Amino acid sequence: MDSPVQPNLLNSFLIVYFFKIENELNNTQNGLETIKFQSEESNTDEFLKRYFQDFLSKHNHIEDVKLKKLALKIDTDEYFIDIENLKSYRIKNVFLPEHLSIEQKKTISKAKKSVYTNPDLYLEIFDGTNTYYESVELKTTKDNNIPGSSVQQISPFEWIIFVKRDTEKVLVTTGFYINSITEKIPFPDRSPRPQIGFKTLLDWNKKYRKIENEVLTIENITAINEDKIKLLTDWQDYLASEWLDIIKSQESKNNEKWFNNALRKFALKFLEYTENLRERERKTLKDNLKNLIK
Repeated sequence: MDSPVQPNLLNSFLIVYFFKIENELNNTQNGLETIKFQSEESNTDEFLKRYFQDFLSKHNHIEDVKLKKLALKIDTDEYFIDIENLKSYRIKNVFLPEHLSIEQKKTISKAKKSVYTNPDLYLEIFDGTNTYYESVELKTTKDNNIPGSSVQQISPFEWIIFVKRDTEKVLVTTGFYINSITEKIPFPDRSPRPQIGFKTLLDWNKKYRKIENEVLTIENITAINEDKIKLLTDWQDYLASEWLDIIKSQESKNNEKWFNNALRKFALKFLEYTENLRERERKTLKDNLKNLIK
């Protein structure tokens, strides 16, 4: 699993950079409201990818930000980075998935340590001496919550640009993917897709990303991430615990998911089955279930 936020110059640049573009997009006439969110009959982000490829290529530095320092609070530790030390960094290229080379795909696969999928955007970053690469996820919603990426494909500390569009305006928020996860997994029809929310990421930014006296402060609390990391690393156990809560509940809720009653019926059948088992047979059943878990 990926490492959380670290106080190195590249990561610091990206924190300031995404903060900058988020503010520019939300406070200027940016044309996002004119973007088509469908390609022919399929629901894709093709036009959004092209929009952000162009936007990030043109807004490729932080020389004009009105900040003096970046403060990173990581649990009980605090680090300060001078913004001047980050101004040599540039977004040199913004690649679309179809433009990635074989070597770039190998680099992405190795960095994600998961099932390879094309990133929505792939940034080439140059600091005057060294070249770095970062993938970016694009998500859009008309309301708030949407199914996220497949659990095997998620890199929790990958950057995400989250776009919320309605009839009146388009809003943008940015941050680490993990901070958009709502800690809910819809019943999986194939590979589980943990739910993500625009408001979840927006609220995280309001609480843990602050600016005062030209200092941008980002707070990272390891304990907050632990449940979400567990959801990604052992989603089966996470779902099992959620289902157990459904079985233990003493009353049904309005507009329950269709499978809640299926879980209750299964639980009744299982209880009836085990009631007639001897102690040794129950132990054998429990051991067999443990052995079958992969």
